[in-house]
Amino acid sequence: MRELLTLFGKTDGSSTTGTCKLSSELFQSPVDYLRIPKGLKLKLWCKRIAGNGETDFIIEFTKDVTVSSPTWTELSREKLASKGELILEKRRPVIVRGITGREAVRISWSQPSAVNSFIEVEVEVSDED
Repeated sequence: MRELLTLFGKTDGSSTTGTCKLSSELFQSPVDYLRIPKGLKLKLWCKRIAGNGETDFIIEFTKDVTVSSPTWTELSREKLASKGELILEKRRPVIVRGITGREAVRISWSQPSAVNSFIEVEVEVSDED
């Protein structure tokens, strides 16, 4: 089984750090994170970053999203060095496995000054290695 979906996230334009609300044509409303079903894995392919200034987008992981304050660990970081667009092709994906079904990933951002920036990520959900 394999499913592929495209996620879109953005900064809020008014603060220098935060967590992206992720949207997709398959979601009824934006989400804060993606929970990984038990026995499956996510492959996250960062595709495109654009913005009005320097921005770091960080893919973060938690082993248990069901606790009141999950501990998030950085897995990957993509940096837009200045105003413009960065196309990220032919990179290895970030792979995260759902062992218990409580694991989750999210995308946060960090900026030296608050600007509007955007990220597009392709996510493959698979039960194959």
